[in-house]
Amino acid sequence: MSEVDQWTEDFTLLAINDGSKDQTLEILQRCQDQLGSRLEILDQPNQGHGQSCLAGYRLASERGYRYVLQIDTDGQCDPQFFYRLWNLRNRYEIIYGRRYQRLDGWRRTLASQILRWVVRGAAGVWCVDPNVPYRLMKTDRLRSKIEAIPKEFFLANVALAVLLKRDPSWREATIPIVFRERFGGEPTVRLNQFGTRAKELVRQLKRL
Repeated sequence: MSEVDQWTEDFTLLAINDGSKDQTLEILQRCQDQLGSRLEILDQPNQGHGQSCLAGYRLASERGYRYVLQIDTDGQCDPQFFYRLWNLRNRYEIIYGRRYQRLDGWRRTLASQILRWVVRGAAGVWCVDPNVPYRLMKTDRLRSKIEAIPKEFFLANVALAVLLKRDPSWREATIPIVFRERFGGEPTVRLNQFGTRAKELVRQLKRL
């Protein structure tokens, strides 16, 4: 929050509690006591990472916010890169963080590379880092893209990246970022599930 506050004072931090069974909600509520209206909590039944992201995008769109920044809370997304995305907000509709250096192991790096080629083959577009959890988007035309993503699409951020790539009016840029080692939570797709999930993703992308 301090990094965002350094560059703009007009923002709301939305924390989505996606059906957690630990103390996440209680911790968020204590944070809210300290931060007041700057922190909003969306508590919902478990929908998965991708659909939770869409819920946040949808809320930003409904409220007429000009921009929406998505960043995961597992410690891997370093806030220091925010200003590089923010500085490009007037030139592009979407700015992605591109994970040029990953500190979470070669297996996750390989998984991201495979995902890139799966998307290329199944959807016919080249997305540099289609599932990166670090992106800044303009919200004025985002709603129609969100509603085009089926509720069962488990990697919804990948689907959104594909839809935006297919629309030439969405100018995009990428900013190189360092992706830190995970210190909390679980990956959306575990490595031992990657083959099965990749096949499912191919089917979903072909229907998108």
